[in-house]
Amino acid sequence: MKGIFIFLLSNMLLFIAPLQAQTLITRDAMNSFAKYSASKDIKDLEAARKLIDNGFKTRLDSNAFKNNLIRSLVYSTLARADSNLKQKYAKDPVEVAKHSLKFIKLAKSASDADQEIDYINGQLKRTYLYRANTSFRERRFNEALKYFTFLDSLDKNNFSITHNLALLNQELGNYEGAAFYYVKLISQKPKPEYYLVLANLYESKGEENAAVKTLKAGSEAFPDNRDLVFKLINILVNRNDYVEIAKFIDRALKLDEFNINLNYLAGFSNEMTGNTLRAEEYYKAVLNINPDNYEGNFALGLLYLNLYLKDTTQNSMMYVSKYYLSKANEIDPNELKSLTSLSILYKHTGDKNELQRINNKINQLKLN
Repeated sequence: MKGIFIFLLSNMLLFIAPLQAQTLITRDAMNSFAKYSASKDIKDLEAARKLIDNGFKTRLDSNAFKNNLIRSLVYSTLARADSNLKQKYAKDPVEVAKHSLKFIKLAKSASDADQEIDYINGQLKRTYLYRANTSFRERRFNEALKYFTFLDSLDKNNFSITHNLALLNQELGNYEGAAFYYVKLISQKPKPEYYLVLANLYESKGEENAAVKTLKAGSEAFPDNRDLVFKLINILVNRNDYVEIAKFIDRALKLDEFNINLNYLAGFSNEMTGNTLRAEEYYKAVLNINPDNYEGNFALGLLYLNLYLKDTTQNSMMYVSKYYLSKANEIDPNELKSLTSLSILYKHTGDKNELQRINNKINQLKLN
């Protein structure tokens, strides 16, 4: 019986001894860390690092909550204090701190260490921000992207981080990622340039509908921005989407009222969508700006010609059509489209002499 008791006692002592040694290590590590907090002397932080590293000898040590908490505190602080990594490390202090932080967050006691976890995250955030900005400044964009992505995981609504991620993804040709962050920027703090860049990104990806939708939203939010409205109009023109042009052209004209091309486009779009009265107004606006504009005279003459052909009893339409088409022909005698329209007009009015004259001119131009 006495032999059994001695055996049990010796086993207990074997268990208690390492436990006491482990407690001394964590206590001394924390003391050194506390000393650094007061002195800001990197030597004290290095002492804390060596002590806590000595506390990781077994698997049980590596899973211990207190060990990982102290290690994460020490290494996150070290990462911040030694931002340029002047000391020698087996692993990046940030990675060591993050590794231990995972154990802390999964532990049952995690809620008891909220302040410490906030401190660790704060140190990691400041470290990554330093590295991110340094990489960005030195045009090491892939590294900068890695660091800003981690920062984004800590602070999802940080405008500056989102802005940099948008720029970096754009610079690296990751248009999908760039578009994601520009959408996020617009939701946080909309600016005309964000809409424009996002529209360009969608165009680069071949997503023209998304580009149009973005420009429409942008021009609604910033109706006085010329770049947004005019880019939208240009895309709609390339798509021959006259219904949409007619909707947005007035917004462009408010920004450039005396633009002949815009007024002509407004007239043509309204004519194509069947709104002849509005088309007439815009074509006349072109001629108010420049009475000798060929396209304006021709468009107005052709508009009246088509109305006359629908109802040949409208002699007034015939006369005004003849006036504007003749004026267009005077401005550019060699332009076939005004001559062809005059030929159609004279054919319907029965004016054989004028018809013959116009047809002779057409034939002569075709031969040349």
